[in-house]
This record gives sequence, structure tokens and C-alpha cells, in this order.
Amino acid sequence: MAFAFYMMSQGANRFDQSWETNVEMVSVSDDSSSIALGKFIAESHGCQGCHSPDYSGQVMADAPPFLMVVPNLTAGAGGIGAKYSDEDWVRSVRHGVNTDGRGLMIMPSEAYYYMNDEEMAALVAYLKTVEPVDNELPAFEMRPLGKFIMGMDPAMASAPGLMPDRDRITDAVRGVTAEWGEYRASVMCMVCHGGDLQGAQPPNPDSPYAPDLRVVAGWGMDGFMEFFRTGANPSGKVADKEMMPWDKFVYLGEDELTALYLYLETI
Repeated sequence: MAFAFYMMSQGANRFDQSWETNVEMVSVSDDSSSIALGKFIAESHGCQGCHSPDYSGQVMADAPPFLMVVPNLTAGAGGIGAKYSDEDWVRSVRHGVNTDGRGLMIMPSEAYYYMNDEEMAALVAYLKTVEPVDNELPAFEMRPLGKFIMGMDPAMASAPGLMPDRDRITDAVRGVTAEWGEYRASVMCMVCHGGDLQGAQPPNPDSPYAPDLRVVAGWGMDGFMEFFRTGANPSGKVADKEMMPWDKFVYLGEDELTALYLYLETI
């Protein structure tokens, strides 16, 4: 019993840990091109998958370990949109840290940290314009079993404890090139498949080992594009959407996917 209470205490300490962050500010513009780019980023990088299609948030799980709540991003009642400054948005998205300094438990900042300043600024610009939706949600709750699990598993530390482990790519120019594909891979692929894309354990310890992406070169461009239409690789195996969200990559469009393939065939 003493051991259980000790683990719960450790888990509670990890959950309540305060993080000091050096927020590298970006220049947020409200022009139409920035907002359009931000919409593209939000849709292609999975924001709606957790925060719901209208960004009003949701309760993702109400289970013995956690009441897992994803916040309302809009300026409606219960939303953070009317309260967040540009710095707050960048801190939350890029660093996974709330305005009170505590880590956001299910915010995948270990990927978004690598987003370049232009796209980060555009994402913030877009999120500030989404339609207000009234949706008052409870707070994320770490229950006793959750505290015990978190105490036993240091891998459950929030995003600031997991990054950075590589440099952010800042000089890639948007285009249908391997260089741009490397940038997109750095934001969308490397967090699960590893910095060298040769396979790794994703941040979620329950996820299967992410495969070596050098195999993609053997698929050919047509096979690569078909994978993102159907989820099936050339051998016919269909990827699990929960582990590899191939259906969301359609938002990238043909140019981005082509650039991604041009890079992947070089590794």
C-alpha cells in the first residue's frame, strides 16, 4: 500500500510540474494568405482530430485513470480563444505548456515544435479567426489510478520533457522538392518514425514500433499516393488509422505529398 501511495505521489508531481519555457515569438499577421495557410496547417496536421471539426473541444475519455478533456479553442463560452495572447498560443502549440506553466498532457508538441515560424504564425492567425462555439468543458482530471500509472511510467511525462532532440529546419523553401519534403517530414513523420526515419517507438508507449520509411522508395510514386488514398501499401496491407492517420494526409495535397516522397526516396 505504501508503494502505491508513493507512485501516486510521484505521478501527481509529474502531472503538476511547472515548466519554464523560452517562447520564441513569431510575427502573426491577419492577412488572408496567412489565414489560408493556417487553415491548411490545422487541417493537414490533425488539429480537428482532437479538438473536433469546429475546434470546440471534447471529452475524449472518461475512464478510471483520467478524465481526458481537449479544450475548446474558439472564443465562445468555455473557450480559450478570447483569452489567449499570441505568446500563449505559441507556448501551447510549440512547447506543450499551458498559461499556468503546466504541461499539456495530450498535446503533440513533440511534433509541432519543429514547425517553422511562418507556419506557426499562420496557424495562430487562423485559430484566432475560427467561429466562436459555446462549449463549456470540465478540466482535465488525473484520477488516482492515473497518478499511479504516471508514477510508474516516466514516459508519460508531458511534451516539454520530450523535446527537442534535433534542430528545427528553418531554411527550406516551399516547393515540390526533396528539401521541402524533408521539412514536412520533420514536422509530421520524425516524431514517430525517428529523426532518421529508420524506425522508432512513437511517443505513445502503447503504439507499435513505427517502421523504417526507407521501404517507401520501393513503392514508387504511384504506390505512395495510393497509400494515402486507401491506406494500403503495395503488398495490400492496410494501415491502422489510429496508429498511422493516412486518411488525414489527403489534406496535404499532391504537391506536398510529392515533395515528401522525393525526400523519402533519398534516405
